[in-house]
Formats: sequence, structure tokens, C-alpha cells
Amino acid sequence: MKILIRSTTLDGEPIPGSGETLQAADCLEVVELMRGQTPFTASRAPRDYMTEVLFGIEGGPTQPLPEEAAAAAAEFLTRLARHGLIEFLPDDKASDPWPERFLEALETVRLSGRTNMLDHPEVTRLTAEMGYPEVAAWLADHRREYAAFVLEGTRPLGKNFGDKEDPAPCADK
Repeated sequence: MKILIRSTTLDGEPIPGSGETLQAADCLEVVELMRGQTPFTASRAPRDYMTEVLFGIEGGPTQPLPEEAAAAAAEFLTRLARHGLIEFLPDDKASDPWPERFLEALETVRLSGRTNMLDHPEVTRLTAEMGYPEVAAWLADHRREYAAFVLEGTRPLGKNFGDKEDPAPCADK
């Protein structure tokens, strides 16, 4: 199961085209991942977490969640989706870790020397500006995956990346 958790405005309204993806085996595992994202909610019991989140979104007394944990998690995610706060994504997207031109786009941005590759918003902006809109869209929705790639990467961002030498210094050097 894969979901996109939308970023929100200060008023709690979902921001289109924003968010972070989470992937887990089932609804209950997704809720556990969501609950663990901040130190303020990590220690709460899953049911308490879900009830508090729904109270904040729906206000007033909310319709109770089912007793069974998996059913409660499924209902919780369904209600978040109704409010536009999450989006269920097809699991087949998980098998393709990034867009086809992802490595080419990052290499182009890196070689330009216009930003530190750890500056996610700027890398996202530059990929769109440099002609890679599909990569920019992926980056906007996959901040965590991008950070993992840059920090732990499947390939180094250096001489061996694309078998090219470094013709331009990085902005952070």
C-alpha cells in the first residue's frame, strides 16, 4: 500500500502537488509510519493518534472508529482521503523508484554548479527549469526518497556518476 500525505497550509488546507509518500504492507502499518513522524505523536497509542487527528480535522465529536485495529486504520485513512489530506497511490509506482530521466536530470543540475544537491526545493526548481518537468514533479512528491538517494545513493554523485569528470564545481565547494 502506498499513500501520498499532502502538506498543508497553516489553516490545515491540503496543498496540491505537495507531500510525502509512505509505503507499507497495510493500512495499520501506514498509520504506524504516520504516527512515528513526529516526537509529539510517536508515543501515542495508534487509536488515540487516529482519534486526535480526526478530531482536529473534523472538529467536535467525530464518528467513532471501528474496534478492530486494521479496520480502524482503513477507516482513518479513508476519512483523511475524503478531506484531501492523503491520496492512495497505485502500488505499481513503487516498483519504479524514479522517473526514466532522473539520473540525467540530477547530473545536469549537479554539473551546473548552481545549487547544493542537498537543497531539495532548489534542485526541484532547477530540474523543471532545465527541461525535466517529470523529474521535478517526482521530486516534489518524493522528498524522503530523494534525500535517501543523495545521502545513501545507489550511485555516488561524483566522478563515477554517469562516467563523467567534474567540469564545474558544486555550489557548496
